[in-house]
Amino acid sequence: MTTSNYFESLTKLKLGRQTTVGPDNQETYITELDAQSTSLCGGDPLVAAVCSDSAVHVYSKGTLLPIGTFQGHSDTLSGARFGKRNPNLLFTSSKDGTVRCWDMRTKRTRASQVYTGIEGNMFTSFDVSCNDSILCAGTQAQGDDAYLIFWDCRSTNLLGAYKESHSDDITQVKFHPTKPASLATGSTDGLVCVFDISQSSEEDALVTTLNSESSVSRIGWCGSNSEYLYCLTHTETILIWDAVESSVLTRFDDVREKLAEGDQCKVDYLVDCFYHSPLKSLVVVGGSFTGDLNLLTVGRERVHKVRSLPTAHSGVVRCLHWDNKSESLITGGEDSMLTIWPGKEPRPRPTSTATTPTSATTPTNPPSMRRAEKRGANAGDDHTEVTKRMQRMKVNHTRSATVK
Repeated sequence: MTTSNYFESLTKLKLGRQTTVGPDNQETYITELDAQSTSLCGGDPLVAAVCSDSAVHVYSKGTLLPIGTFQGHSDTLSGARFGKRNPNLLFTSSKDGTVRCWDMRTKRTRASQVYTGIEGNMFTSFDVSCNDSILCAGTQAQGDDAYLIFWDCRSTNLLGAYKESHSDDITQVKFHPTKPASLATGSTDGLVCVFDISQSSEEDALVTTLNSESSVSRIGWCGSNSEYLYCLTHTETILIWDAVESSVLTRFDDVREKLAEGDQCKVDYLVDCFYHSPLKSLVVVGGSFTGDLNLLTVGRERVHKVRSLPTAHSGVVRCLHWDNKSESLITGGEDSMLTIWPGKEPRPRPTSTATTPTSATTPTNPPSMRRAEKRGANAGDDHTEVTKRMQRMKVNHTRSATVK
């Protein structure tokens, strides 16, 4: 099988729908993206775009029609995540020191839950565990300390904090896709840390510390069992670690130069990575200042260009989201454009009388939603074990937080 045939699913990506985010007369950057893996209301899954206007704009993934805007934070937003088990929940974080939870089935004028940290916290990244039980946010450094703050998602109770593992702004917080107690974090101090948060102290929880030797911009779990960690740095270095063995599998310093030397393509920066499950391959997306994108695959000895995605954006692309189920890519950037690159042709959707939730309607829970919520309730055993251990962590509600 030739390389081109092997990556045929990537070469089938084509420019799909586009929409402009924010007011027509205002330049609005899209800084982060997330999307529902499925919709419990029977309609199209939703896409959340975190924007520089301190709002999260939500769209239908299939049509890119606007669904609603969530605006309640008083400072720059740093992320948005849909619930994993209950995708009707949307979590948002901000440098205003709060994480908020919005229920897509109710009026959106205010958040249904607000999680607050320790005085002075400015949240720069966050994530929700795979069973929607634990929320963790990383902070901007306060002095020589940067904090990881933990809450019980169900009650907003502050469970505890880690402060010894990172010494500078925490840029990434990523829970494992299937293990709710496994957490990876990255920081501008150059370190990527892996924790087992079921342990009762930060010292015991820290499984391994990996050194990228540069400021960390993106991390993520990859591999068929999510046994590896990828890392992108602000100097455009790519690293892949075996998270179990804590060993470096691949490292490429300044990918821009290597691609230019081979005359493969022009890449000015790295946007992010995604793991293509059918191909069992990590794909790196590189961008140019003019808005062109290139899909790159990472081998042990070289970075290989698979395909270019030109002309969809007119400026820097800041973020992406990959959907393995539909094999589609969503991108957003500084040109205010939200763009979908479909792969597979969408299957005809069965006729449904379900209404799209709006700020004025609250649809009744269909059977699929009730089953999902029941599964969430039955996840109490996993949730209780972790929260009981974390509640032993002593939190001092002043400038410092200690784990004992």
